[in-house]
Amino acid sequence: MKQFKFSLGICAVIVGLLAIFYVLQHEKTLITHPKGTIALSQLWVITTNYILMLIVVIPTFIALFMIAWKYRAKDPKANLAKEHPPSLLKQMSIWLIPLPIIAVMIFLTWKTTHELDPYKPIKSDVKPLTIQVVALDWKWLFIYPEQGIAAINLIHFPERTPINFRLTADRSPMNSFWLPQLSGQIYAMTGMVTPLHIMADGSGEYVGRAAEINGKGYAGMTFLAKSTSQEEFEKWVAEMKRSPLRLSEKIYTELSHPSIDHPVTLYSHVEEDLFNTIVMKYMQHPTKI
Repeated sequence: MKQFKFSLGICAVIVGLLAIFYVLQHEKTLITHPKGTIALSQLWVITTNYILMLIVVIPTFIALFMIAWKYRAKDPKANLAKEHPPSLLKQMSIWLIPLPIIAVMIFLTWKTTHELDPYKPIKSDVKPLTIQVVALDWKWLFIYPEQGIAAINLIHFPERTPINFRLTADRSPMNSFWLPQLSGQIYAMTGMVTPLHIMADGSGEYVGRAAEINGKGYAGMTFLAKSTSQEEFEKWVAEMKRSPLRLSEKIYTELSHPSIDHPVTLYSHVEEDLFNTIVMKYMQHPTKI
């Protein structure tokens, strides 16, 4: 019976490890399937830190189970030694062994965090594309100031091109913009402009969403990000300009009211300086961004 319980426990551990491996390998686990330079570096930091932690965690758990098994109450042969105050050497070894690992983790995390500063533009020979993002309840508005177009819950950009996002929010105190396969999450706040820089390594479609629970429409506050060739992007822009919808300040005021599961909407024209108007209406002394 004891051997059966022990074997059952081992099988449960193996099944658990296989389940974790399967979940991480599945394509729907977006964090472990990065498609951009920023997300790839973030995954490297996460993976490296986990491996370093396991160097300490695995031996600790093995020792824990060995001690628990050796001194279990049902074993008449178990010989529990009398308690003795731990020696200075033993106390130091408990701290000195993990210290180098912690130091390496601190250095790697600190170095990579500064390298992946979301305010820091991505170096590239390709001209960056600027996209202005407005977080609304419960939808995302994307404005292309250079192209003069806009879209609800859809962004389209060329592959291997630096994308300079400028994020803000309206009527909502705080939202969190997240493209798991391309970048980490970053907050979009009313009356503020937050920069974010990403770049997709290839063509594809990626799911984005709000990472901050923000009310009853939170589950539907998602958007689709498409990365294509430069030619396909220019073709998409040309198609956008044929849309009959135009985004004026009056239309935007209606659009800014809360709505749930808002459909993708395309605008062929955006009123000039609309993004700056959205930000500055919360300022006492407006200045041009």
